[in-house]
Amino acid sequence: AVALAASAGAYLLAAGALALLVGQFRPARTGPRTRLRTDVAEGLRYLVGHRVLRTLAVCVGLSNLANTALFAVFALYVVDPGPMGLSERGFGLLLTAAAAGSLVGSAIVTRAERVLGRWGALMLSALVFPISLAAPAITTAPWAVAAGLIVTGIAGVVWNVITVSLRQRTVPDHLLGRVNSAYRLLAWGSMPLGAFLGGVLADTWGLRTTFAVAAGINLLCMPLLLANVTRENLTDSEVAPAAT
Repeated sequence: AVALAASAGAYLLAAGALALLVGQFRPARTGPRTRLRTDVAEGLRYLVGHRVLRTLAVCVGLSNLANTALFAVFALYVVDPGPMGLSERGFGLLLTAAAAGSLVGSAIVTRAERVLGRWGALMLSALVFPISLAAPAITTAPWAVAAGLIVTGIAGVVWNVITVSLRQRTVPDHLLGRVNSAYRLLAWGSMPLGAFLGGVLADTWGLRTTFAVAAGINLLCMPLLLANVTRENLTDSEVAPAAT
């Protein structure tokens, strides 16, 4: 109950902070008012027609499917009588490792882009993410699983900062909301399927197999990214937003 109340309170604080923002952030409408269905279709068309953004959306959808499958059954693996044998409090502390990694990721993402380049940082985060997620499939050592979660948190934030800022720089202002909605439909729409998949895999083949499959699905993103997102078209996307 305390955890749920704290989460609800955090959402209320966030809503209050948003309410304090001053200014008009909606792009001015230059044409006639359109229907919602038309707006949704326009966002989908732009996303599907943009090679880089389309690939990133598919990869995020695959990744979220896999991650939800993993975390849907993660507590069964971690909490006693699961293989790791931790207490409920220990489970909570273990999850803070990912949060700590996220803080580190937000602190180093600018430097990572400067040292590796935007493309290099993006590809490294996509490669490291599934490898670190595979830790519970290999070991029950809490320190090793925690280390994997820290790396996962770092890689996830680096990926998010780069891809979200790319959309903001690439998509025309009047289409940004529509394209973001289409992108998140692909990115988040896979999550319920992932939870179902995690339950089926764990029940049929066991928890460690579920984690290995989740890491493998994440790893499928690498050939997709390497084939469709190059240094050149990543740069071209920002220079010419309308290009596909």
